[in-house]
Amino acid sequence: MEKIKNPGWLLVALFLLSFSSCAYEQEYVRGKEIRSRARHAAVLPLMNLTSYPHAGRIVGDLLTTELYALTDFLLMERTEMLEKLKKDEEDLDVVMEKAVALRVGKQLGVDTVIFGSVTEYRYKRGLDEDPVVGISVRMLDVNTGKIIWAGSQSETGGCFWFCEDSLSRLTQKVCNALVRRMIKKAY
Repeated sequence: MEKIKNPGWLLVALFLLSFSSCAYEQEYVRGKEIRSRARHAAVLPLMNLTSYPHAGRIVGDLLTTELYALTDFLLMERTEMLEKLKKDEEDLDVVMEKAVALRVGKQLGVDTVIFGSVTEYRYKRGLDEDPVVGISVRMLDVNTGKIIWAGSQSETGGCFWFCEDSLSRLTQKVCNALVRRMIKKAY
């Protein structure tokens, strides 16, 4: 067995590896349909499949912010959405089915509905508690009833000893990545 002549390189490699995070992503985009017209969209509260209270609303708000910042979609504000539906916000928290999203989209008078779920939203227990976020979203064209974008991403944050990554910051990063990939493939 050959002896390592300069262990410093090994330490540098381990140090750099510690700054990386684990991530997984999957996506489906019908770019032609997305860019076919200006989108008037409603982002419904995401279904919370985690034990973290209000994770669906938190992630939905961050996703909306990224859509405002990165697209030219005309987004319906949550308060306007609730006024038009004349229902409790709790009713929107369970929208996971395409048929329900389609009905809500028609009631709201929008041509696009974005809905989905939060599958992970927590701090991972261990030596240091790293944030973990998992999101699955779909964009439904209300006029055709077709899903024109579907994306999911899960990621573990953390950056070893010298910095801290918050759950909110990691969520914003994941939402940003999802929207950027959709834009890149659509336009």
